[in-house]
Amino acid sequence: MRIGILGWDREETESVGLSHAGKERGHDVALFTLDDIALTRTDSGSEPTALGIPVRHFDVIVSRAELRPATFQADHERYALLSEVPGVTVLDPAFTYLTAECKLQGLHRLAAAGLPVAPTRSCGSLADVTDALDEWGPLVLKPSFGYGGTDVERVFDVRSDPADRAVVDRLFATYPVLVCQPYLPHPDGDVRITLVGDEAVLNCRRVPAGGGLWKANIMQGATSVPFEADEELLDVSRRAARLMGITIAALDFLPSPDGYRIVEINNTPGWYFVDEEEQRRICHAVLRFVERTV
Repeated sequence: MRIGILGWDREETESVGLSHAGKERGHDVALFTLDDIALTRTDSGSEPTALGIPVRHFDVIVSRAELRPATFQADHERYALLSEVPGVTVLDPAFTYLTAECKLQGLHRLAAAGLPVAPTRSCGSLADVTDALDEWGPLVLKPSFGYGGTDVERVFDVRSDPADRAVVDRLFATYPVLVCQPYLPHPDGDVRITLVGDEAVLNCRRVPAGGGLWKANIMQGATSVPFEADEELLDVSRRAARLMGITIAALDFLPSPDGYRIVEINNTPGWYFVDEEEQRRICHAVLRFVERTV
């Protein structure tokens, strides 16, 4: 089988690991990025290529693409070109990927399906944030598109606390609309369920670093510990991933008085923080899914 790995970049642990796993399993594998995709002229017109290889030559492309803010339109266009070649399976295609990248749209879709989602609204102004504070108390604000905990902020009082007001002003200077959720305390961390298809390949609790740090994000200093997920949590995760159409998905849950609530769904989850043998196991799980699917 000829497999393309659309990598986050050429050095990303997960992208490189998937490339190695594919080769170990006897496949012809090419690792490329969005920057390597072009529309190339041919005798009969034009066709999409990746690293100069016609995309039609691939059987399947596994995507870990990064749609970068500074080049978002060009990145999405190249991704869409890649996703529209007859006979080539893309896991996942550009439309599915973009929908999953949008936190507001994704959470709304999950909530409409009756899944346990943390209360969520959009905020487009300081007045919106003030209304949410009056309703929910302390809030978490974040961009609808983003990763790694960047610009995820907690605010308590924008009326009398200049620091909180400055945080909100800074966010609105960068993003026209913010995702707004009530702050759910999680001193023991959040829960992340990582799926490949219906298979739970990595269940962990991400514990904040402490010392005033509250973000349960590995890139923000949190640590990962194994977590024994019950069947109910796994079922919710699978239903959410199927609903969004995501092949490799990670569901982030926080505890609430009503049980665990989904706060985010991710379509390019990382596993770089586990040991090399675990990384290899997850990469081979992805390739097994590809072999079954294609």
